Amino acid sequence: MSNRKYEPNEKHKHPKGFGSLCPHPFDLHDAQTLLDNAVDGSGKKLWAAQGRWCFCAHPTRIEEGTWHGFPVIGGDVPERILRALEDAGHITKRERKTLRRQRELPEEWP
Repeated sequence: MSNRKYEPNEKHKHPKGFGSLCPHPFDLHDAQTLLDNAVDGSGKKLWAAQGRWCFCAHPTRIEEGTWHGFPVIGGDVPERILRALEDAGHITKRERKTLRRQRELPEEWP
């Protein structure tokens, strides 16, 4: 279990958010679980994946360990990150290959 804490960012929420909207329905428990299991991409970005969805998280308040995240298109995720997610057991080799070809966000959350 990590000491990271998920903090929602209302601009990425339904129904009137903008940017990459979180899938609907998506709850705080799902977000915290993804954050707890995220792989470090650079110290300023964390990455997570579940099935057909990839997420990127940025620090909200570094001193408090809070992060906010949003979905990203799998094809926009660096290959080294997809491999790290596979190596960590968060996605399968098949899911990694599917995500690499992804050009838009999926319609439904699992």
